[in-house]
Amino acid sequence: MNELEHDFHELQKRFIRGFLDIKIIKLLVEEPLWGYKMMGVLKEKYGIKVGPPIIYPLLDSMEADELIQAKEVYSGKRKRKVYSVLPKGDKMLEHMNRILKDF
Repeated sequence: MNELEHDFHELQKRFIRGFLDIKIIKLLVEEPLWGYKMMGVLKEKYGIKVGPPIIYPLLDSMEADELIQAKEVYSGKRKRKVYSVLPKGDKMLEHMNRILKDF
């Protein structure tokens, strides 16, 4: 990785950490996910380690703000909270896209 690519990835990480809620909404628009899977996607795609003490309170807050919703899904005996985006979350993402475009 050259210096320019490295700088880009570092800036991307800083941005995602600062707007983690927006990134989560964007991920959930692509597909419903559970918390542990989100942590894996953020690590794999963006090199950002987000642990349970960060992700789960954020998801609870986003759910309370009606940006996302959780449904309990059973996979065998395992129960997961699978999150998806609500209309208010879609609007938030639209607003962020407009801000970035104007910026």
